[in-house]
Amino acid sequence: MADRPFFTILTPVYKGMDFVPGCADSVRAQGFDDYEHLLIDDGSPDGSGALCDELAAGDGRIRVIHQQNAGVTGARNTGIAAARGRYLLFLDQDDRLGPCALRAIAAALRESGDDLVSWRHHGQWGEMCADPALAVPTRYAQPDFGKLYCTGTVHYVWTKAFPVDFLRKKNIRFDETIQDGTDDLPFVIAFWRAWFGEHPGAGIQYISQFLYYYEIGNDASVSNRLQPFIPSHLAMFSDLLSDFLHRYHVPPDQMALAFYQCLHTLAYGVYSTPRARRRRLRAQLLEDGRFRAILNEMGRCRLYSPFYLPFRLGRLGLVVFLFRSYEGRRWWFWQAYRLGLLLLGPGWRQVF
Repeated sequence: MADRPFFTILTPVYKGMDFVPGCADSVRAQGFDDYEHLLIDDGSPDGSGALCDELAAGDGRIRVIHQQNAGVTGARNTGIAAARGRYLLFLDQDDRLGPCALRAIAAALRESGDDLVSWRHHGQWGEMCADPALAVPTRYAQPDFGKLYCTGTVHYVWTKAFPVDFLRKKNIRFDETIQDGTDDLPFVIAFWRAWFGEHPGAGIQYISQFLYYYEIGNDASVSNRLQPFIPSHLAMFSDLLSDFLHRYHVPPDQMALAFYQCLHTLAYGVYSTPRARRRRLRAQLLEDGRFRAILNEMGRCRLYSPFYLPFRLGRLGLVVFLFRSYEGRRWWFWQAYRLGLLLLGPGWRQVF
């Protein structure tokens, strides 16, 4: 391995006894040795820290940092500061790299120039790409980022490679006040702003094969908990949608899914917020100028969501009712979906 590895693979560890061995094994099995696997023991109260040390003792490519508990964002920031590699990859403790991930990503990076590199994830191991020769990227220019959004990869840091020196130069870090699993997108937005600001002609080389295995069976994962609304939910979508429209000049007709997911996520936040706290959402959400701007843009471009009219009318109780139906049998959800289209009239762009 060179003095500076090509990759640092960063894995925060907290109560990871059941997952970390499989995660580490997936990295060791890559057939690519130019990396370090950086395990951040985030003050885990079980034996995870000792397990990390045991793994490192048997493999010189594994390095362990122990710290007091700071949450996944704090652990990731520790990893950014400590990384020795040229490119940083994020790998959660309960996930795994597909069999040819490092070879495919490295090959794309070596040919990418100023372009960034991204790839797909999947929750079924059998869908992982095993042949790096098949992982041929497709280039998306900045005005095509709406199409890239439809791949489902924009929100996540673990579908992207980040130049380590650039992150440090621009002091791009995770917001450690966000502890509900939605910290990825604000980080991606900040990185893209800085990168494309310095490289205005750059795009994204997107590998459509599945290179990252996302574990969907971990009930303890923060992504499987209710996520009550917090102001950063609105801020991240406001920033994303504004950047797509005004920085990257994405045509509005490519933005239907992004706007749809914005309202869906905010509706989930309202649904997850205890009833006693929902009164505060009127000031935190409905009366916020950024939210009104999102609704106005949806109306101007006729981009449909079944939550559009309930939010426009300020009916948070109806938002909760529809999302509860969405989480259940969805009969009322689809009734409201069709009724909203009928009330709004023809010409609205639908995701489905």
